[in-house]
Amino acid sequence: MCAVIYMLLATGMFFFQDTYFSIGGIELSLKNPCALAILFLALLNFTVTVRLGRLLILSRHMAVQMLPCLVPLVLSSIIWVGTRAESVAVLNGVSMVIPQLLAVLVAAATLYLFGGRGIWYCLGAMCAANFAGVLVVIYEGGLDAFLQEFYTLIITFSGETGPLMEQMETHDLTFAFGPFLIYLLLHWKKSSYPGLWLGLSALFFLIGLKRIAIPAVALGVLVAALLGLLPEKAARQTAICVAGAMMAISFLYIAGIHSGLFDFLEQAGLDTKSRTLLFGNVTPYYDISVTYMGRGTGFERFVEWFTGVESSIPLRTQTQIHNDFLRMYLNVGFIGYWVWLWSWLVVRLRYWFRQGGKEAGCLFLGICMYCFVLYATDNAIYYPYTMLACSLVPMTCRLDTLADEEFGKYCAHWSGGEDTFRSGGGLNGGR
Repeated sequence: MCAVIYMLLATGMFFFQDTYFSIGGIELSLKNPCALAILFLALLNFTVTVRLGRLLILSRHMAVQMLPCLVPLVLSSIIWVGTRAESVAVLNGVSMVIPQLLAVLVAAATLYLFGGRGIWYCLGAMCAANFAGVLVVIYEGGLDAFLQEFYTLIITFSGETGPLMEQMETHDLTFAFGPFLIYLLLHWKKSSYPGLWLGLSALFFLIGLKRIAIPAVALGVLVAALLGLLPEKAARQTAICVAGAMMAISFLYIAGIHSGLFDFLEQAGLDTKSRTLLFGNVTPYYDISVTYMGRGTGFERFVEWFTGVESSIPLRTQTQIHNDFLRMYLNVGFIGYWVWLWSWLVVRLRYWFRQGGKEAGCLFLGICMYCFVLYATDNAIYYPYTMLACSLVPMTCRLDTLADEEFGKYCAHWSGGEDTFRSGGGLNGGR
């Protein structure tokens, strides 16, 4: 029964992303009640099962995965206090972070309910929601038109997108399949029904095709696979070096944009999709200097990037700047940006190597490499479904084994020794 309820709630959460309701004049997404209901379901399950080992492990996982969300919020709070920001700016910034935190909580709740099998329940709900979306589009436009547009989409590599395919172009949900694809390609033998899950994930990944996501997945798999060939200590050290290179490249990318990199690319004949204009309009709002303190999370919503005009209210429907690294630097400043990078990459990378071994560490770096490409070219950092997938997939690694070991340590500590624990009947209660 718990699995059925979860699947209904999770499918609804993924399906109702763009369905809103109003309370007191404030528009709220219908996905949020579904997410909160999943948390409540996990809480009820906890009161009955009390899987202590699983709870302790997931609590640590959850705290580490939330760190890159909380660091910008704390830094922004300092900025808001220092600049005496208006309440609308504070509420706007907080409203961007809360969905991130909720996504990590839902990932942890899923794994608490089902253990390591939770990854398949979550992926199954994503596929079910996508399939429901496909049925709606086919009902509106017809099967023949849908198949023809899908064929054109693939042949032209999304160069031509018909009206039916545009309805399926939910960026967040498409990007969310990326971490699952990386996991499936890296751990084919460990997956349940790998052919089925890989086929479904690839199909829905292509239906909502985002061109940049394909090389992002390929790069993530390649880096993780190559790293996995090394001994554990060498893999860990190499991963930290790669993380350092990623941090440096992201900052040099921002500095290059400020210095006119995209103007040069435009003059060289490259179609930058209006990024030259957007980045040019954002340039007056930040400096490449250690003294630049940032403007607080969510500041980019107050600027119309096609004109560069700053508004007194958040413009939630305006054109996005398609660069999450620049967005983060703009919001939290020079020092804050490096603190955020350290929390996003180095701190978590060390944690996963230490907690989950080489398997989890390599997988996590592969996911970070996937996100690195998205952050440099799109607006994925605040996508809740993508955040959920990026949190859940590494948390799955060795979860049941770690939960058993944690419960064993807990029992041994409180009973006064391993012998007492062993005589108590094993580890079943810990998971």
